[in-house]
Parts: sequence; C-alpha cells; structure tokens
Amino acid sequence: MSRRNRASEYMLCEEAGPLKIRPFENLASLVAQSQKQKKRRKTENTQAPKKLDKEKSDRQLFYEAMKGVVPLEDRVDSEPVDIERQRQDIRAKKEADDLEKGIKELAAVVRGQRPLPVEKIPEYMDGPRFSMDKGLVRRLRRGQFAIQAYCELHGLRAEEALQVMDGFMSDSIMNNRRAIAFIHGRGRSSPGKPVLKGLVKDFLNRGRFRRYVLAYSSAPSWDGGPGVTYVLIRKRPVKKTKKR
Repeated sequence: MSRRNRASEYMLCEEAGPLKIRPFENLASLVAQSQKQKKRRKTENTQAPKKLDKEKSDRQLFYEAMKGVVPLEDRVDSEPVDIERQRQDIRAKKEADDLEKGIKELAAVVRGQRPLPVEKIPEYMDGPRFSMDKGLVRRLRRGQFAIQAYCELHGLRAEEALQVMDGFMSDSIMNNRRAIAFIHGRGRSSPGKPVLKGLVKDFLNRGRFRRYVLAYSSAPSWDGGPGVTYVLIRKRPVKKTKKR
C-alpha cells in the first residue's frame, strides 16, 4: 500500500464518529449526591444528643451522674463548739502556766541558784520618765553597756556628794564618755530614806546636766544592784522645748 493510501485510512478512522462508552459522564452528579449525604449525616449526628437529652428527665440524668457512687455510713454530728468556753480554758491554762513559772523562778532565787531581777526589787529606779526608751533602759539594767567610769560617793555628806557628782559629770562629758555609774549604796543605815541615792536621782532629773542624761537605771545584781546607778550620756544636750 502506498503512503497516500495509509494517510487516507487514518483520516477515515478519526472521522468514524463519537464513542459509545462514556464512564465519567455522570461523575459530577455522583459527587454532588455524595456531598449531600455527608452533610445530612453530620446534621443528624449533632442533633441527636440534644433530642435525647430533652427526652430524659432530671431524675434520670441525676442517676446517670451518680452512677457508681457509694453512700457514706450514718454518723452522729458532734456537739456545737463553745468558743467562749474555749477562750476561758486557754486563759486559765496561761494563768496556771505563768503561776507555775513564777513559783519556779522564786524557788531558784530562794535557793541562790538565780539572782533576783533588779527591777523586781522595791529600791529599783530608772528614768528619766519624759524621754525614756524602754528598750534602752532594759539593756542598761541588764549590764549590756560597758561602764567607762565609776563615781564613789560612800561616806560623803550631801553637799560634798553634790560637788563630786557635778565634777564627775562635767569630766565625763568633756571626755566623751557614754556610760558611767554612781556608787551610792542602798542607804539601809540611814534613819529615813536613803540620802545619797535620793541625791543621785534628783541630780539626774533636775541638775544642770539633766539635758545630757539619755537614761539611767539601777545596776544588775552582780554589779551592786540598787546600790549603783548606771547612766547613759548624750553626745549633745537635748533642746529645751518652748512653752506656748
């Protein structure tokens, strides 16, 4: 067969007409139908529980929620708490403990195992009252400040004692001393009140150096007790307040 005849056959095959089998002709409609079915199933799945909940009663829902719960055994409620009575019991216990502690401390003092706190002695004194720092005085009477100088007043008459105290105070201020002490004794041999001890107290409260006095207190028992007075001195005198 010649080349021309083959070409004509090929052309005849292409012009033979449309195909009779078309497998994808209904593909678009099938896809659309499948999407509708999926959408319908999704809607049914979301609406079904709500419909079921509406049909159930509150009692049924409660029973389902409490499924598997074991009830507790019966118990007897305790008596109501009396708060005021509890407070009274606590107060009474504290008072009893304080009393027992005080008795033990007193017994130790009587046996000589512990010295009597100087503030518990009737002869104890401290001051000055108008500007007294309680914490400072507490440290002072416990002997927590190093005493830099002592002034001995034993055996002196009142006028001599005042002169000695005045000179001692002036010398302490000039030498920048901060902690000093006056040894005056307890005055038990005096017919009335202790003379020298009263002079020291009056000197510290009303003397010309009173504005230099920061605080004073009876010494602890191991350093003379009420027979010695510790004094803390200010660096500068306190300013005098003007009366309105």
